[in-house]
Order: sequence, then C-alpha cells, then structure tokens
Amino acid sequence: MADVLPKSYWASYGYALSARLKVLRAMRGLTQRRLSELSGVSRSLISNLERNHYNCARSADPTLSTLYRLAHALHVPPAALLPGVDAAVGSRCQESATALPSVRVEWPLTPEDTARFEESYLLAGPVEDEPRFALMLGGREGR
Repeated sequence: MADVLPKSYWASYGYALSARLKVLRAMRGLTQRRLSELSGVSRSLISNLERNHYNCARSADPTLSTLYRLAHALHVPPAALLPGVDAAVGSRCQESATALPSVRVEWPLTPEDTARFEESYLLAGPVEDEPRFALMLGGREGR
C-alpha cells in the first residue's frame, strides 16, 4: 500500500527527529561513538539518523527498538525523540528543529480521540480528507 502523504512529509518528521537526537546527544555531552556504546545502536546508524539519511532514495526510518535504545541511553522519555507526539499526524512536521524538545503528552483529549471511524471512512480507499468519527450520542451513533 502506498503512503497517502507525500514522502516529503515523512522526511520532515525524520528531519525533526534528527535534530532532536543531535540536541539531546549534545545536551548529554556524548559523542556518537559513546552513544553507540551506551545504546547498542551502531555509530553509523546514529550518524545516519542525525543526518536524516538512510540511502540516496529515503530519509532515515528507525525501528521502534532503536528509538527506545537511544532514549534509554540518553535517559529521556521516548517522546523526547519523536516529533509531533502531541498531535495527530496530518501534514509536514511543524516543529522547530533547533529547540530542545518540550514533552507534554496528554491523550485522549476529546471524544474523537477514542471514537471509531465512520463506516464510510472504513470502507473507502486512501483519502485526503480528515476522518469522520462515529460518536455515541445518547445510546446511538451520531454523525
């Protein structure tokens, strides 16, 4: 299945992650080599993540275990590495790439956050519109 959003949108999240990783590593006074030793993640992968580079065709796309290993070695919550954790993914990452990340995540915030998607959204192929939710109103589904 193809990505619904353009690759440049995903690269923007990779770029924000790379900036966060660099800022947090520098904040802790670690070299890439030392972070590698502490995390068990190869130095070359850390370098690729910090440059947002996987190969000539794609931006870096770390595995979940890589992110958790880096967070553990840096003594930060995993959300400190992940950009945009406080909002639904829907467009390019809007975070400042130079600032130290501020982490405040509270979810769910609205009834839509835990609601089922409407049937029409479930049955349709990739769509560009925001999803619609089937909310329970007074014992029946509302639209």
